[in-house]
Amino acid sequence: MLIVGVTGMPGAGKTTAARHVASIDGGYEVLSMGDVIREEVRRRGMPPGLESQLRVMELVRREHGPAALAALLEPRIRSAGAGTRAVILDGVRSPEEVERLRGMGRVRVLAIHASPQRRFEYLRRRGRQDDPRTWEEFVARDRAELALGIGNVIALADGMIVNEGISVEELGGRAAGIVGAWAEEP
Repeated sequence: MLIVGVTGMPGAGKTTAARHVASIDGGYEVLSMGDVIREEVRRRGMPPGLESQLRVMELVRREHGPAALAALLEPRIRSAGAGTRAVILDGVRSPEEVERLRGMGRVRVLAIHASPQRRFEYLRRRGRQDDPRTWEEFVARDRAELALGIGNVIALADGMIVNEGISVEELGGRAAGIVGAWAEEP
């Protein structure tokens, strides 16, 4: 089974790229690491939002180790992998998660990069409840993500797309091209 971990800082375009790949070819299943955190926030009875998510990310990793999200998603990954060209994981954040995934199948990591200013713009427009509303919140979230090791995952990615000055369609097309090539590898 091919597992594609999509990584990048918040607002870089990970979800957009992953969803586009799945929308043009039904052979891909997208699972979100962020959804696991949001589910865990609800399960623990915490208020929705960025502060709760950052706290839960810390707690889950403290309780289950640095590969906790990959471990929590493992049953869904294995189930989704049956009959698909690839499982696309939106939001891989740590080298330990990547290693855990390697125990489940062939792994490729696609990094999406955009400048901090561009990402802040994207997040403000997206307007999800857990998106930072101020530059200070944005910087704090970036620092929390970097502390998890996301910079190492980005640096060691098998492919990279710079999401600057391109359209949503171009981002999705580039992602689809890369993932499609990986899916054809023996």
